[in-house]
Amino acid sequence: MTTAHTPDLSVLQRQVQALGQRIETIDSIEAIRALRARYHELVNEDAGNRLYELFAPDAYVAYGGRPEVRGRDNIQAFFASFPVQSARQFIHSHVVQVQGDQGTGSSYLDGRPVRDGKSFYVVGRFDDEYIRLDGQWFFQRVTLSVHYMIEAAERWDHLIPLAQVR
Repeated sequence: MTTAHTPDLSVLQRQVQALGQRIETIDSIEAIRALRARYHELVNEDAGNRLYELFAPDAYVAYGGRPEVRGRDNIQAFFASFPVQSARQFIHSHVVQVQGDQGTGSSYLDGRPVRDGKSFYVVGRFDDEYIRLDGQWFFQRVTLSVHYMIEAAERWDHLIPLAQVR
């Protein structure tokens, strides 16, 4: 028997279940944001050759109009041969949606690559698909749309101390 002050047990069970689902969604969103942050940390620490580690085995990469690359081994080769000697990348407005073990997201890129001895400014947008495999989130698809890329008036790459590759 319930009174005005004693909640029905089934109501409490539904509330606890709903809270558990919300916590799971928030945890997933934070794990995905950490994945995107790790991507740029590797780039910024001159460890871009390790980016493939963040991708699912059958993932896709479509980067700024280049042909799409599929599969972790091909993604590893893609990033190993990417024509940037050094880069610093900063993302903004990372928005993530999650549904179970899959998610989507977008973020804006403010980048500073160096290629062929020239420094550039690049602005673009990442559109991502994510997948959770064995409890860990990975990129399933990364698409970079470059809005513009212009040469910087001055080179900046000599100002960055070279870090040990992690």
